[in-house]
Amino acid sequence: MVLIHPCLHGNFSVSTESGIFLTEARIRLLEAIDRLGSISSAARMFGMSYKWAWDELNGMNSQALSPLVVRNVGGRRGGGTTLTSHGHRVVAFYRALEREYQNAVKELSEHVLATEGEVNFRYLLRRHAIARGLSGTESTETCTTRGRDHV
Repeated sequence: MVLIHPCLHGNFSVSTESGIFLTEARIRLLEAIDRLGSISSAARMFGMSYKWAWDELNGMNSQALSPLVVRNVGGRRGGGTTLTSHGHRVVAFYRALEREYQNAVKELSEHVLATEGEVNFRYLLRRHAIARGLSGTESTETCTTRGRDHV
């Protein structure tokens, strides 16, 4: 057995019919805002502008069922920004999906690179889902509420 790629990782994102909703960069921005309490501080941490961070937040908020952050105006130090409970759930949702996705990439790449001949990907993915205690059913329904895509 020849190991071509010792550690493969996939790029993961979550989209709605309206476009890309969640990416690693957007989730890291939300986590930084949660930690730092400020959009501008979070943007500086990434070496990006406040406008970039605000545009990313607007992109996510326009696709979310409810706001992901709340801005607190005023006060001696100028207020701040905090994640809403929905924002915390969206971050947890993304991290859980990402974990499962990375595990599947790892298991599939190990199997595919170690196997000669045809590979049954459906079987491998179903086996992965069963091993993790997930449902083996697929849903093709669109997730909408009040005419908006949401997570």
